[in-house]
Amino acid sequence: MISVPDPDVVFTDLGLAALGTYFAWRLWREGDGWLRRGAIMMLGLASAALWGAMFHAFFPANTATTAGFLVWLCVAFSIAVVAESLLDMALAIFFARFAPGVRPGVRRAIVFGYCVLFACIILFVDESFTTVTRLYAPAVLLMLFAAQYQASRTGNSTWMLISGGLGLSMLAALLQQARIAIHPVYFDHNALYHVVQAAALVLLYFGFRARRADSPVRGW
Repeated sequence: MISVPDPDVVFTDLGLAALGTYFAWRLWREGDGWLRRGAIMMLGLASAALWGAMFHAFFPANTATTAGFLVWLCVAFSIAVVAESLLDMALAIFFARFAPGVRPGVRRAIVFGYCVLFACIILFVDESFTTVTRLYAPAVLLMLFAAQYQASRTGNSTWMLISGGLGLSMLAALLQQARIAIHPVYFDHNALYHVVQAAALVLLYFGFRARRADSPVRGW
């Protein structure tokens, strides 16, 4: 009989992975550049959840083993993909509004530099989830600010769905870091994090779909 450590964490991770993959597929098949950026973000979250399920199920020693460390890197780098997508979208919104003459290559260079910094810190400084969250947070906050700006500028309430999704994602990370749980054994802080993150994905999905006919960046 196979015993799975932390089944609440593993199964909520798998559910989050399935939800993120489904949303990514829907956004990609419907999509232009804006929707496909959202699809990449969803797929990054799904990948992080899938690798996270494997990490919690098969590596009770966490990163103390080489295999566990490598699987954890897959989690961290998947989150880096999410952060890269959010940063790219936020910069595209602000550049289109305030610096329309800036070439897309400048935006891509900034995003690339951020990704290199993210990877170097994870590889050579600290790979903990706390550090991953701190590296991820600026991209989420910038995109949250961009979505709020678009909502106030256009008066379109669908931007509030994206804002709500990003806000819930940040709340999920804060709950995880504060180790707030429904039950310390049967539904711990990681499982709660996954459930709140799933709610965030639902809001983000409908927010991105609502913007499909009105991309904030033409010709992206």
